[in-house]
Amino acid sequence: MADQKTAPVQNKIPRAGPIQNLMMLRGALNPDYFNSSVRPMLYKLCRGDPELVHDFMLNMLDKHGQSIRALSKYFFKPPENLRINFRGVSMLPFGTAAGMDKNCDALLAFENIFGFQEPGTIILPVREGNKRVRVAVLDDEKDLLNAQGFPSKGISHSVQNLNSYRQLGGKSQIFASICGLPISGDNIIETSMEEMKTLMAVLKHDVNGFVWNPFSPNTDALKVLREPTTFRETSLLMAKMAPDHLRLVKLGPYSTTEERIKAMALVASFLEGGGHGVVTTNTRMITKDKLPPWIQQNWGYPSAGRSGRYLQDYRLRSIRDIRSNFPEAIIVGTGGIYTAIDAYASFQAGANLLEGYTPYTFFGAGLLREITQRLSQKLKRQGITLSQLQKLASPKVRLE
Repeated sequence: MADQKTAPVQNKIPRAGPIQNLMMLRGALNPDYFNSSVRPMLYKLCRGDPELVHDFMLNMLDKHGQSIRALSKYFFKPPENLRINFRGVSMLPFGTAAGMDKNCDALLAFENIFGFQEPGTIILPVREGNKRVRVAVLDDEKDLLNAQGFPSKGISHSVQNLNSYRQLGGKSQIFASICGLPISGDNIIETSMEEMKTLMAVLKHDVNGFVWNPFSPNTDALKVLREPTTFRETSLLMAKMAPDHLRLVKLGPYSTTEERIKAMALVASFLEGGGHGVVTTNTRMITKDKLPPWIQQNWGYPSAGRSGRYLQDYRLRSIRDIRSNFPEAIIVGTGGIYTAIDAYASFQAGANLLEGYTPYTFFGAGLLREITQRLSQKLKRQGITLSQLQKLASPKVRLE
């Protein structure tokens, strides 16, 4: 399919007819069919708007959450040799990444597909984010570009959805992505800390962990937070506010030696403050002049965050570096995991969990089914389970 050009802004989610519903059901089981037939149908239905396509799919998942629960025991049952014990919970170590469900709108549906969820990034206020057009799709590369600027329905919306989900018996391990988001002013760090306190106080009763996200590439104010002292202070705050919760930090990609040294210093400071580990890696910022010409002409921002296959080398580099330098850290790998080979390489490098967003926008939920089936077969041929592979890669990690 050709690259999705920038599209007119739409806000109203279209309705799907019987044919579209049948196509999406088939696409949920067959990733190639989703990419070749369902995606073009969705883009036509949404007039080429990538964000509206995303909203449409979340709406459908929310609407059919109970049906997905019924079907999951037949179509999304994880292979037993992939289940691991993570902090006392037997689970499939594949989850949703931040951005996939920003406002906790599809928790029930995702519970029955993924082993854990990272909704968010959740912030305090309702926030419109940057002006559209702010998302573009590179179909040939299987990458996304975004300059969304933290659009959010706000903390109240997410809390309401989380409460409803737990009342319905939702049991998924939820690690909420959060961020204190001061946009301007002289006290950015202090304001961020106060917002983090509120976020954790309100959310901690319905989630199992937190992922602090100071690495959105499109929000300049967050750059102030990316210092070792602030990472340690934020980690100490997280340990105080949520002592029984998993506490992680999202790390941005790096390539140069200087960037690597700074990244490892940030990780060290977060762990010293009581953090458990890292989610790596976030989208990478690229400047507007590096965007394809057809995007440049309608892109109103100086940069964009790029995710997808573009991040594969960054992901593996970061997992290896963190595992080598911090043997006991928990590592959640993300960034361009499209195949069982990608997943195997990440686990072998030292990842404890894996999560994704961009790959599923191209291939649907059936991609996870394909990845897990093929990974399971590969491990069976080797005569080991995933837990055994992880023990070889990360012998010092304590998950109990």
